[in-house]
Amino acid sequence: TREELTSKGKQSPDRAILMELLYRFCKITQPQIGKLLGDIDYSAVSQARKRLNIKMENDQGLKKKFSALQSKLRKMS
Repeated sequence: TREELTSKGKQSPDRAILMELLYRFCKITQPQIGKLLGDIDYSAVSQARKRLNIKMENDQGLKKKFSALQSKLRKMS
């Protein structure tokens, strides 16, 4: 839900995926992403994106989920 994605202190993979997709596909800056997701600092956005990419190297399920969402967005654009 929107509330889950915007609550402060939330370090879910879904939230990090959203941040990464916003950055890649919407060309939104990290400060803008932080504002959209509960007024968090841009450095927190950066760290979440870095952690996501590290997690995806080791978690094939997470990597597949990200790739599927990325493919859907590419088809839409």
